[in-house]
Order: sequence, then C-alpha cells, then structure tokens
Amino acid sequence: MFHLRSIARHPVVRNEFAAVAKRAPVACWQVNRGYADHQIPERLKDVGSAKNPKFYDMVEYFFHRACQIAEDKLNCDHIIEISFPLRRDSGDYEMILGYRAQHSTHRTPTKGVTPDTL
Repeated sequence: MFHLRSIARHPVVRNEFAAVAKRAPVACWQVNRGYADHQIPERLKDVGSAKNPKFYDMVEYFFHRACQIAEDKLNCDHIIEISFPLRRDSGDYEMILGYRAQHSTHRTPTKGVTPDTL
C-alpha cells in the first residue's frame, strides 16, 4: 500500500508519484474548491433585515450564514473530491461526485465517504 505520508520524506518517491500523477486520468486529481469563501445567494441578502420574510427563506438564509461562520473554524485535515462518469441503462451518462473528508487524525485509521450526485 502506498502511504501518502511517506511522499514528503522520500524525494525519489515524490518524483515518481508526480510522474504517475501526470499520466493519471483527470478524475483522480484533488481540486482546490476554496472552502472558506461561502457566499449567501443574492436573493437571500435582504432576509436578515426584512420585516416579514418567508419561513423557508429565513431557514436558507441562516443556513448560509452558519456556513460562513463555521467554515473558517472547522478546519479539515484532508479533503479529496473525485468525480467519474456513469453510464445508465438508458445510455445516458451521469457524473457522480464523491467526497472524502478527514477532520481529525488523532485516531487512525479514519474512513468514510459521502457520495453526492450532480
């Protein structure tokens, strides 16, 4: 098994890994998504100061506001995002998106995947 922690310690392995990564399919690249820049949608900007907003709009507004506050405080050690195509029985293709987040490494091994579809 190839351990990612050993990459930084061994420059030869790091160079070999870089060469393999250049030939690898795009689906295995880790994407930097800028997790700390959550924005409240434009249609919800005035909900915080509105006199009588709709209940669902208030729920959405406070959800997005909580995301803004919590994202900087809840750091994550590793985030891996992977997407791959899936061909349905009808012949249509659908992109499947999956995430793996590792929030704490003090108890290892850590595991868990949250699949999501676009």
